[in-house]
Amino acid sequence: MTVIFLHHDIIAPEARRPSGFQGPGTEIYKVSVDQFREELRLLAHAFPRVQPDWRAGAPFALTFDDGGVSATEVVADILAERAWRAQFFIVTGFLGMPGFVSASGLRALKAAGHEIGTHTVTHPEQLHAKPYRRIRREWSDSRARLEDVLGAPVTSGSVPGGQCSRAVRAAAIEAGLETLMTSEPTTRGADCEPLTVRGRFAVRAQDCPRGPALLAQKVLRQRLKALRWRALNVAKGALGPVYPPLREGLLRLRAL
Repeated sequence: MTVIFLHHDIIAPEARRPSGFQGPGTEIYKVSVDQFREELRLLAHAFPRVQPDWRAGAPFALTFDDGGVSATEVVADILAERAWRAQFFIVTGFLGMPGFVSASGLRALKAAGHEIGTHTVTHPEQLHAKPYRRIRREWSDSRARLEDVLGAPVTSGSVPGGQCSRAVRAAAIEAGLETLMTSEPTTRGADCEPLTVRGRFAVRAQDCPRGPALLAQKVLRQRLKALRWRALNVAKGALGPVYPPLREGLLRLRAL
């Protein structure tokens, strides 16, 4: 099965402006350009002549959440060097705001062959805990906005925070989505007709660039990632609304 990698912002040292969401909770997902380039080099070495594409059954695929401006200012050019395609999931409420991709940038990504999907309107931290009508609006309004910008159907989405639920899936189906990405580190897909749900493996700033290539090759590493993710979800469920501010506080202390 395909290992789908989840990225956020790719940061160049000479970047003119911050990309994407800011704060201690986001820094762990902001990967340097050097780390990203090395990650892609090792993936290409491990899987020569492969085009990343989970639908085609390739060993790996690349996705990018949030819609930070690094998608058009950094990522697109690096992917073009290898003629690789990816999926970009956009928080439409921030479209065109400082640090985020513009409407013209989205159209450029689409024209380059990348897939554009929704990451909701406002990026709620715990989407699965919101009222059903709110969840449905997050999907349907963001999808409508993207289709208006692109002039083309948008049928894929990714879940903010990565936690899925029956309500999140049902609302996605009602909003017309066909594919939903989570942050569960698994290669097993789930078919919830007519919706396909796929897990992803997050790439973080502290990860070794060799990690993604090894993950795509080694089942044991995939299972260890899955165990860690499940343990974290138990903590999230037990702490409920206390978890986000507690996590932010711990990350602030770690940054000192």
